[in-house]
Amino acid sequence: MRIETETRWIVLGEDGRHVSLGRAEPSEAEIASASDALAAQGLSGWLARMQGEYYRRSKLTLEPLRTLGSTPEADWQTALTAFHAVPCDATGGKP
Repeated sequence: MRIETETRWIVLGEDGRHVSLGRAEPSEAEIASASDALAAQGLSGWLARMQGEYYRRSKLTLEPLRTLGSTPEADWQTALTAFHAVPCDATGGKP
């Protein structure tokens, strides 16, 4: 069975953790809320467009769209490496 590729908008943290904002492009209010929540915790991240098969991370592409949170000079490449190092899920997803 072929899984369709999809597009999601996510917030990717400096440490590789992420939160999906959904499959529809987020509003400016949603983006501002995510940025404020990161900044309130002293964290930084990126709004990113993720394309591909979520549970097969080797088939994903992530495009940084804008910096969010408290540290605009955070390192995208470090966050991307950390993202790919974390298992997809606890129920058997493979990176």
